[in-house]
Amino acid sequence: METLKPTLYHLSDSQSQRILWLLEELEIPYDLVLHKRVESGPRKRRAPEELKQTHFLGKSPQLATGDGRVIVESLVIARYLIETYDKEGRFKGEGDWIRDDELCNIAATSIGIPMVTEILFKAMATMSPFFVRPLVSLIHSGIHKGYTGAELELNLRYLQEQLGSSDYFGGTSPSRADFIISWPADNCVQNNIIDFSKFPSLAKWHQRCQNRAAWKRALEKGNGYDLRL
Repeated sequence: METLKPTLYHLSDSQSQRILWLLEELEIPYDLVLHKRVESGPRKRRAPEELKQTHFLGKSPQLATGDGRVIVESLVIARYLIETYDKEGRFKGEGDWIRDDELCNIAATSIGIPMVTEILFKAMATMSPFFVRPLVSLIHSGIHKGYTGAELELNLRYLQEQLGSSDYFGGTSPSRADFIISWPADNCVQNNIIDFSKFPSLAKWHQRCQNRAAWKRALEKGNGYDLRL
């Protein structure tokens, strides 16, 4: 049976960029539907309502598989794409699915939670009335010192140890873990949440990913990837 052609419903400035990168790495035919974040009003910077036409949650990424199914959540989408289309096993992390799953979940939860906390406080500081901002910044500083900063450094040290001397977490080629980790890494770098120079191997990995031809093609085909608040 002929392989189904997927469609990515892609949102600007979002984690959907890592799925677009993966699609470009796989070098398969796919359709791309671009959506922009809301530019003004009470829903500014949120996903547009039309994304609810393709999935109840109305978020991105969404991957339509071509047989009536729409998949959400980057970890699941990435696994589906690699298992379905990576016939040569280039992106399967040398077959160690336990390590791959572990690294993906660390990126999504252990790093994701303190990272989102940092982003929320940075957003509150910019959105609050000027006379409230010093208080927000003071609270943010305390949370960063007591929780988020330490958690991020701990997990990034672990990622650096797991990377070792390899080019990618998958070895000589990116694995699902590389695609998934790219989102929190991009957020940390673009918003200066944590100093990546403390993790030289990880910083080189991040630059190596962004130097890949497929990453550059994904940026050209997308509709913006500016995560700065």
